[in-house]
Amino acid sequence: MIDSKTSDLVFRQFVTGNISPFYDYAYRDMLLYASSCLPGNMALMAEDCVQNAVEKAYNNRDRFESMGQWKAFLLTCIRNQAVSLYRSDSAAGNYEEFVKTSSELHEDMLLDYIRQETISRLYRAIDELPAEMRELLELSFEQGLKNSEIAERLGIAEITVKKRKARLIVLLRRSMPDSAWLLLFYIQCN
Repeated sequence: MIDSKTSDLVFRQFVTGNISPFYDYAYRDMLLYASSCLPGNMALMAEDCVQNAVEKAYNNRDRFESMGQWKAFLLTCIRNQAVSLYRSDSAAGNYEEFVKTSSELHEDMLLDYIRQETISRLYRAIDELPAEMRELLELSFEQGLKNSEIAERLGIAEITVKKRKARLIVLLRRSMPDSAWLLLFYIQCN
């Protein structure tokens, strides 16, 4: 999640016709959201959804009165494009079932927005970690290696791995408010 000052700058630049800041700061977040709207076998089309939304927003940029209105427009366009892509993909399966499932998962647009902002904040917090902590995160949480395997791979003691993991959690907790952790827990449980 980008800070409010940067978000405001991105929005103001976008409505004046300069979309470079959007691609520098907000594109990745929109791409993550688009990926979450598409079933696994269609996730590669997320970029198309975002590009379509950006084009529509750009063509209507003089109508946006606030950053919130602009973001909601982008998210709605992305979701609509995802549904449209799914509908046009005859090999994808039952469209009605997708819409029903999608409606249940994305019933509240505000929750989608909060969810996306929270996940984006987590990714940014991870990006700001020191290199050794990012490596530990990848080995432990993404690859699922045990502490002993990580220690062997990194050439360090297993107790060092445990201490670094504890430090990793502390660093991530400091960079995100408690409410964001609760939301991430909720997302994982549902």
